[in-house]
Amino acid sequence: MPRIPGVNEAPTPAGFQPKPHLALALAALLCASGFALWLLHRRNTDLKPSAPAEAATYSAPTSSASSTKTTDTEPNAIATLYELTKPWSSKTFHFLDPKTQQSVPAMIIHLPGSATNPSFWAFALTNPLSRCQLQYVTDLRVLSQRYAYSAEHPMVVSDCDGILYDPLKMATLPDGSWVRGDVVRGGGIRPPMSIQVEVRGRDLVAKRME
Repeated sequence: MPRIPGVNEAPTPAGFQPKPHLALALAALLCASGFALWLLHRRNTDLKPSAPAEAATYSAPTSSASSTKTTDTEPNAIATLYELTKPWSSKTFHFLDPKTQQSVPAMIIHLPGSATNPSFWAFALTNPLSRCQLQYVTDLRVLSQRYAYSAEHPMVVSDCDGILYDPLKMATLPDGSWVRGDVVRGGGIRPPMSIQVEVRGRDLVAKRME
């Protein structure tokens, strides 16, 4: 605007800032305040306790005892067909007697016969009528020299009583039932306690003892 002669312009007050500078300062102050509020909110969120991760995936355990526990009446696998491929081969095992809950030492023998339909004899090695454990003797010379018996195949022996049981012969019990292992020498009253065996696939399963 035109200047009036002899009149001086009023001096600019100290600290005066043009309006554009003032707007920029206010904007900067607002940004700083907003950033400070955001940091405070973030800090409070981080300090809150979080639930453990397990709580999201936890589920109450289900009972599976019925599918894994072996009961007394469940059959026991005692051997495989590959373990008893040859006739007169044998294997010892332990059978859990469901009546007495005792582990009974036992043996299974592969009897000679059909290769496509093999037969087996399983029996308890403990003899309730004898004081010693039964033995399986495959050496025919031992049977001849020690027990004075001319055998053509292996025998089951009660050594302390001198009793020989023939795996290929059947005997009749007083109740009329047939059992394997007839007495061929000595004063034995009956054959060894037999154990019923069943072939399931490649496994031999002991089901029950007489």
